[in-house]
Amino acid sequence: MLLIIKIILIFAISLILPLFYLWWLNKAKRRLESRLRRRSSRIPSRSYSTLEVTNAYIGEISCRYNARSPYIRCAVNPDGPCENCSQYEAMDEDSELGKN
Repeated sequence: MLLIIKIILIFAISLILPLFYLWWLNKAKRRLESRLRRRSSRIPSRSYSTLEVTNAYIGEISCRYNARSPYIRCAVNPDGPCENCSQYEAMDEDSELGKN
């Protein structure tokens, strides 16, 4: 009888630590998610549509490597010029739709 009680006690103790860890992990995850939600609600959302509306891109916009930025021309030749660039590659349909 004493042996059975010892076995049950060892089994119970071996289950308590993992259960405590899972409880603590879940609590920490909820705390982190709550903090992230609070911080993200403080950050104003930025609209990137202004660049698309004004077409303020520099460089050859039909090139696959164009950065679509008013500051950087492209990844291959950031300083330019785009005329007669040996790396020019026309965009395919997927790139134009943002699927690339």
